[in-house]
Amino acid sequence: MNINWRFRDHRGFQHDALVVIGAAGGVGALAWALPLSGATWWMMMAIGPLMAMLIGQGGRDGRRRHLVTVMTSALGALLAGATWHAFAGGEEVRAAGDALLMGLLAGLAASSALVIAHLQRIADQALARALVQARATLGGAEVQERALAERAAIAHDRIVEGLGGDRGPDGRRLARLAEDVTREVLTLAVRCRKLRGELERLDVGAVRARAVALTTAASESGDEAARADLTRAARAVVALDERAQALSGAATRVRARLELQVAMLEETALSVAARQASAAVDQADALAPLADRLHEAGCDLHDQAQALAEASLPARVH
Repeated sequence: MNINWRFRDHRGFQHDALVVIGAAGGVGALAWALPLSGATWWMMMAIGPLMAMLIGQGGRDGRRRHLVTVMTSALGALLAGATWHAFAGGEEVRAAGDALLMGLLAGLAASSALVIAHLQRIADQALARALVQARATLGGAEVQERALAERAAIAHDRIVEGLGGDRGPDGRRLARLAEDVTREVLTLAVRCRKLRGELERLDVGAVRARAVALTTAASESGDEAARADLTRAARAVVALDERAQALSGAATRVRARLELQVAMLEETALSVAARQASAAVDQADALAPLADRLHEAGCDLHDQAQALAEASLPARVH
């Protein structure tokens, strides 16, 4: 299985990196202004917890969230401390600009550890790969098999999208079956296109005309050897015609099966959408009593406000 990597959130990575760089620059400025003894230690103590807090706010899911947080913050602290120590050499920094610059460089080095938290591993899906290969084989959008393959892929996406909130065994099973059927549809579409291509290369009318011509030539030939060869050639051409008819029947059966499976996928997608619609109707019905109570409360508030306004009128007159 191929594995791809990508950033979960580019903007979040940039934000966290800027915060870390700014914080490290601030620590560097404090190390010059106070001055701080053991500035390398202070740099590590500031950057490590800060990175852990930033990663925790990112809401990373998964069982490895705590491990990723610890690894990222620890590596970031080590990189920041090592960078500061490499430039400062364990001595006090006399110039404010140098302290600020070294702090910013330490933050820049520490921010590279954020890649661990923001990088996401994505498995290369077999269906997506099969769809790309099928599109390359089937040709343009005007090809019938290409249209069926695209319909199957769209129906599969609708099924998966409709089952997005269903993590139960039935939902997972239906999604898996939809993927399996879609992959079979893509395979059948490629085979059907190849069969039809073979038939398009063969001119059945010309083959039959050749068979008739060879049979006529054999019957009219006076040479026994020539007549035998022509007869054998005519039989071979007739056999070629029969194989072409068998190939045409196989292509028709494959096309029929392809149409059936695509229709089944689309029907399943509609069923999933109907279930979603039913759930939405039930949710709307459940909200109806709450809306009625909200309306009644609003009417009561209106009546109370009107009563208070009427009660205040005599006081204003007097």
